[in-house]
Amino acid sequence: MTTLQLTHLRFDCIAATPIKLEGHKAGNSLRNALANVMRRATCPEARRNGRQHTYPTPEHAAVCPACWLLTANLDPGTIVRAYALIPPIPPRHDLSPGDRFAFGLTLFGDGFRYLPYFVLAINEAGQQEGVGPGRREGMGRFQVESITAVDPLRGDAQQCLAPGDNLVHVPSLHIDHTAVSHISHRHLQNLPASGELTIHFHTPTRLVEKHGEQERPYKIPDFSVFFRRLLYRIDELNRQFAGQERRDADDVQRLYRLAESARLVDSHVHWHEIWTHSSRKNDKTPLSGFTGTAVYWAADWAELMPWLVWGQATQAGKSVVKGNGVYELAGGSWPLYWDWMQAASLTASPITDYR
Repeated sequence: MTTLQLTHLRFDCIAATPIKLEGHKAGNSLRNALANVMRRATCPEARRNGRQHTYPTPEHAAVCPACWLLTANLDPGTIVRAYALIPPIPPRHDLSPGDRFAFGLTLFGDGFRYLPYFVLAINEAGQQEGVGPGRREGMGRFQVESITAVDPLRGDAQQCLAPGDNLVHVPSLHIDHTAVSHISHRHLQNLPASGELTIHFHTPTRLVEKHGEQERPYKIPDFSVFFRRLLYRIDELNRQFAGQERRDADDVQRLYRLAESARLVDSHVHWHEIWTHSSRKNDKTPLSGFTGTAVYWAADWAELMPWLVWGQATQAGKSVVKGNGVYELAGGSWPLYWDWMQAASLTASPITDYR
C-alpha cells in the first residue's frame, strides 16, 4: 500500500522550425531545455553565476523551486526527482515546421505544486530556448497547442489547455493505489494459463547494479534486477514526496525473493548505446539501455503485480527524468498503459472505461 499520487500530462505541440529530436535522445534534450529555462527564470544563484554550473547547497535547494526539482546531487544515490519526462512514443527524429508531436510529463506527490513552473518553462523552452542540436542557431522551436491530464488506469482524460486558449486549468486527475489495485486484479485475471507475463520496453531501460566500486549495466532484461530497481524507485517516491515511512526491510526482502523466482523465458530486446555531453560535469554521461519485449514466467504474480502496475507510471531504472525506463504490461482486452501517448490526438472524453 502507498499513499503516493501522481499526475500524467500530455503536451501536444507544433514545430515552428526544424527540430532534431534524435530518437531516444529526445527526453534528454527536452529536459535540458526545461532545466535551462527554469534555472534562469527562478534561481537567483543561477542568475548570479551566469553559465557557470555549480551544485546548490541543501539550504538553497529547500527554498528554490528550480533546484528542488532539478538537482539530485545533494545526497547522491538517495534523492529521486519529483518529475519524469515521457518522450515521443514511438521515437521521433527530424521534424519540419508544421509537424505535430507530443511528449509527456509526470509529477509525483509534492511535485504537483510546481505545475505552473513546468507549464511556463515548457512554453518558454518552445518559443525561446529551443530543443536539440541547432537550437542556438534558431532551430528547435515549437508551440504548445494543448495540455491534457490523463489517468490511463481509470481511462479518463481532462483538458487543461485547449487549442487557442491562454488559460491553463489545474487538473484533478491523479493516479493512486486504488486504481492500481483494481487494474492489478484485472491483469492477474487475464494472465495466460502458462503464467507468462509480457513487458514492452518503449524507451531505453538502464538497469545498473554495483559490483564493488564499479557499476555494471545489464544488457538483458533480468527480472530480478528490473524489479529491485522499480521497487526502490516507488518506495523512494513514496517516502520523499508522499511523506511515508520506509518499507519494512523484511517486506523488501520477501518481495525480492519472489522476484528472484521469476524467469526470463523469451526476449527480443535491442541495446542502444547512447551518450550525451554534460556541460555541468564537462563529461559524457550514459543514457544507454534496452528496448523491446521480454516474456517472464512466475508461479504466482499476485504480490508482484501491484508494483509492476505502479512502475508503468513511475518508469524504472536510471535517467527516468530524461525519458528512460518507459515500459508497459501486455495482455487484457483494454488499451495498453501508454496508448494515450501514442495516439495521434486526445480529447477531454474518457479514453476507455476500466471501472
